[in-house]
Amino acid sequence: MSTFLIISTVWAVVALVLLTVAWWLARVGKTVPHRIIMILLTVGAWVFIINYIFGQRYGGGGSLPREYIPWMALHGSMGLVPLIGATCLVLGRLMTRRNKFSTHFNRHHKAYGRTFIVVWIFTHLGGIFNAFFLR
Repeated sequence: MSTFLIISTVWAVVALVLLTVAWWLARVGKTVPHRIIMILLTVGAWVFIINYIFGQRYGGGGSLPREYIPWMALHGSMGLVPLIGATCLVLGRLMTRRNKFSTHFNRHHKAYGRTFIVVWIFTHLGGIFNAFFLR
């Protein structure tokens, strides 16, 4: 198994655990640790994605067999949906009452969060699947 697949699998497992803990913390009203975990997850996901893109663009990423490209494109695209959503939610919380953007995302935080967590969990499960599928 390549180093990238090992790192991506570890990230997927850690992120799944953190997402579950963050969801539970939100359910029981512990907003401060929930916020910290969500900020860490969002920043960590962007670091992972940027590293992946630069690794693919500037070498070291290896090439995929042609038959896996549609799956990887779907997985990557689905992964960006909750990542962009989580970024908007985190920024909305950090910029509370500063503009219409933050007001909108703060007003609908629960609804967006419930939607994005489902897709984000699916994406990380797909990442774990990739580790076994692509080895």
